[in-house]
Amino acid sequence: MKRLLFFILLVFPLMALADDFRVPEQLVQGGFYVGKAPEGGEVWFKGRQLRTTPAGYFPFGLNWKEEKQVTFRLVNGDGSEKEYAVAVQAQKYDTSVVDGLPPKMVTPPPEVQERIRQDALKVNAARKSDSDLSDFGKPMVWPVKGRISGHFGNHRILNGKPRSPHTGMDIAAPEGTPVVAPWGGRVTLVADLYYTGNTVIIDHGYGVSTVYCHLSSVAVEEGQEIGQGADLGKVGMTGRATGPHLHWGLNWYGERLNPELSLPAS
Repeated sequence: MKRLLFFILLVFPLMALADDFRVPEQLVQGGFYVGKAPEGGEVWFKGRQLRTTPAGYFPFGLNWKEEKQVTFRLVNGDGSEKEYAVAVQAQKYDTSVVDGLPPKMVTPPPEVQERIRQDALKVNAARKSDSDLSDFGKPMVWPVKGRISGHFGNHRILNGKPRSPHTGMDIAAPEGTPVVAPWGGRVTLVADLYYTGNTVIIDHGYGVSTVYCHLSSVAVEEGQEIGQGADLGKVGMTGRATGPHLHWGLNWYGERLNPELSLPAS
């Protein structure tokens, strides 16, 4: 446990808002963070009581269009309560134009609609994991080194048609390049999905998960526990892709977050 706490403090410098209640000094739209609650204290955020580790640490994430300020409510062991307001820095999102996609990948034909619906159910189920793993407290490593070809939050125009914002980070690399786990955890999904091709989801504990898409091959199985740096598979272009790359996403429960904000400088 001491080793884990050292890593948390290294990655997320904490600012004291009260004697024993701390959150990172800078919060940004779409960011993932770890805070610290006092012993016996309950932390509430957006109507949810946050789970805390035995040492009082709690992960949380901010919406990609988060308001300028968020509020935490602390309920102490004696029943007293206090609220803490923290400023949130805005992010600037660009527009990505992608042409040359097969039409069926932009506007799916009716015969694949049920497959897409079933794919979404599988992904949602995998992201509901709320285990006691605590791998999210370590510094991340890059899942693959390459050119960042797509940023989180970018508005997308696919074959001339506006689509939903990009929910992850794209890293372009040659097909067959190894992909590794940025954190350790447990594999909760291995599947071939319509949009994202060969896809892996890993649970890192306390509602934190990551997803790896468009893989040419997969090296893990559902239920497998892996360590940081473990081989997940290889870069590919399965699913909706115009070239080999890794689409990498970070989630806190149902909140899609920007993994790039948590990476060490390259």
